[in-house]
Amino acid sequence: MKSGLLRICLVVSTLVSFVLGALSNSQLQSLVKSQGRTKVITLTDENYEQILNGPRDYYLVVLLTSEAPQINCVLCKEFRPEFELLANSWVQDHPDGLTKKELEINDEDPPSILPKNVYFLRSEFMESRSFFQIFALNSIPKVFLFPPSEKAGPNNFIGEVKEYQFFAGSHSELLKAWVSDQTGHKLNIYIPTDYYRIGINVFSVVTLVSLLVRVRKQVASVVTSRVLWSGLSLIAILLLTTGYMFNQIRGVPYHKEHENGKIEYFMPGQQNQFGVETQIVSFIYGMLSLLVIVLIKRVPEIKSSSVFLTAVIFVSTLIFLFYSLLLSIFGVKGVGFPYKLLELF
Repeated sequence: MKSGLLRICLVVSTLVSFVLGALSNSQLQSLVKSQGRTKVITLTDENYEQILNGPRDYYLVVLLTSEAPQINCVLCKEFRPEFELLANSWVQDHPDGLTKKELEINDEDPPSILPKNVYFLRSEFMESRSFFQIFALNSIPKVFLFPPSEKAGPNNFIGEVKEYQFFAGSHSELLKAWVSDQTGHKLNIYIPTDYYRIGINVFSVVTLVSLLVRVRKQVASVVTSRVLWSGLSLIAILLLTTGYMFNQIRGVPYHKEHENGKIEYFMPGQQNQFGVETQIVSFIYGMLSLLVIVLIKRVPEIKSSSVFLTAVIFVSTLIFLFYSLLLSIFGVKGVGFPYKLLELF
């Protein structure tokens, strides 16, 4: 009878300590060291009371999130690596928590901020439904900070929570500034070395250099090709003289579509244009350039006089038609432009 009563007393005392007393610094340090590469403690329905309830001699930064497919929280997936980066950086600077010197009170610090250890925790909705219900959340992710507390009792942490506000920008830098402001600690961020990316880059460079060494003669012939550089120069000149940079700077529309379905390809006036104008005028200038080159360089190489005459007439006719089209476009752009060959539009 006495042994049974003793067991009941032990169970009750254990439960009371479990509800009223939070974990100590040494216990949390052990949890952090047992996490592996990511130094974020997992918070669930099974352990949140033991960690949050009762007097706490440390700061807790808790991420409430979910990466479950049925919830489809994009920001949760985006924010988690940034949160873990800050947590890992803090542990890298304080592998065994704050030192005795860091725990000393500085007269320059605000009286409300005491030098205490900081621990980072993550709570997944699918594993912490009861914990999430306590705060009646309408959206996630949330970042809560629980400051040191001397209060005892179940769920005393609800009235002590401080919430982080999400803003556009670097999540890790913004969160670092907020945690630093709340705790008074100077936090650093250490970007881990991505050996996989370094390996891929080294492999790509070595492969490319090896390939270039093997085909160096072919590469040299291409790089020194007069035809290639002439073609590239001609394309660049045509694009720039027809307003490509103007389009990029001004962000002009591609064309204008009226309510009746009619599409306008040319904007009247010399100071404005549509994006499609650049393509049309570039094509016309390109065809004129190509036809002039053919007329000067290729047609004279024809040996037959009859074919030579036919080629001259054909190429000259095309030049005449394209130049007429160009003058017609100038007439649309500049009202009163007097020069025309054929009345195309």
